[in-house]
Amino acid sequence: MQPVVSVIIPTYNRSNYLKRSIQSVLEQTFTDFEVIVINNFSTDNTLEIIASFADTRIKVYNFKNDGIIAKSRNKGIMHSVGKYIAFLDDDDLWCPDKLELQVKVLNENSDKHIIYSNAIIVDEHDARKVLLLRPEQPKVGQVFSDLVYENFVPILTVLIRREVYETIGPFSEDADLRGSEDYEYWLRASLVFNFEYMNKELALYRVHGGSISGAINRPLLWQKVLRRFLVNSEVLPKYKNEIINSIERINSDVSVYYWSISEKKEAKDYAKKYVVFNMKHYKLINMAAGMSLFVLIHFQYSKFAKLVNFAAKIRRPLGL
Repeated sequence: MQPVVSVIIPTYNRSNYLKRSIQSVLEQTFTDFEVIVINNFSTDNTLEIIASFADTRIKVYNFKNDGIIAKSRNKGIMHSVGKYIAFLDDDDLWCPDKLELQVKVLNENSDKHIIYSNAIIVDEHDARKVLLLRPEQPKVGQVFSDLVYENFVPILTVLIRREVYETIGPFSEDADLRGSEDYEYWLRASLVFNFEYMNKELALYRVHGGSISGAINRPLLWQKVLRRFLVNSEVLPKYKNEIINSIERINSDVSVYYWSISEKKEAKDYAKKYVVFNMKHYKLINMAAGMSLFVLIHFQYSKFAKLVNFAAKIRRPLGL
């Protein structure tokens, strides 16, 4: 019988974490699923760990992904047959009622296509830290304009209809987008489908030394994705200004971040990018703010630099 949910788990040499991840799926209160593990030819005891579960719902495929997790996710989707598709990395965990709650929402609401939730950040030892998403008004429905400013859809919390994949295609396997392919996917999906948010922490997101993205890398990866959308004729001109604002805001935020950790050269470099980008797009107010930011950082006027950054952050609601 065809399972309702297909769970895609890419893995490589993380058998210690993978065992816990798979167990968190098998402990779901909703049991009509298949688990598809895409193994990037691990050299540890990954295959033995998977075999130890002796559960026919688990299927494993060996596949070389060239260091691009998107390839493994796409391979997993190709082998899947479920009505709904979920994603779990090999070091993350699900809460027991994750699938039950989300399947119920999608079953009862045909107009909702992608559902996500909050998650709890944990360390290598499962110690709980903070919420992954800031507690604020959730973004639902047509969320492209919101996604332009940040990726607030944690892939480990998502459940999507197969229709989404059949309509917009696979995750991008572009090596330049490594670590942000999920963001690019949500942006594409949000142009067509409705998002729904479940106000509950349904997963545990692990942060450790082996994680791909970080505090400074993440927004820079988002920026790469947004630059791609800036030249996408299907998106422009409707969202052009929003995309431009977000790209240059990232330069501003990264500049101040580097300044805050005393990396003055990098801070000035990104302040320059902030100015140049706005010059190219004739954003005079933002260009002036960027020049002020550069000067203030150069002379290490901390309080004023923070003020300029605060002014930059309120540009969005002001429409500048």
